[in-house]
Amino acid sequence: MGTEHEMGKQPMMHPGAMSAVVEVMREMWGLLNEEQKKEVMKMRMDILTQWMEAEIANEERMIGVKKNAVASIKKVHEMMK
Repeated sequence: MGTEHEMGKQPMMHPGAMSAVVEVMREMWGLLNEEQKKEVMKMRMDILTQWMEAEIANEERMIGVKKNAVASIKKVHEMMK
């Protein structure tokens, strides 16, 4: 089995590091002009979309694994009859 991080149970960064990053981003946000803010928001949406697509792919892969498991169980069940 994988580590907790690999399993998606732990954040990628230490919580203290994440809060520091958020604070820096807030400070930087105030320095950006409107066009730069739009670009940053587009990048954030792209990242979120990529993450969601990866999550969907993982879920689809797990559905496939579960379908294969069900098929195998049915085969064994038939063999036991």
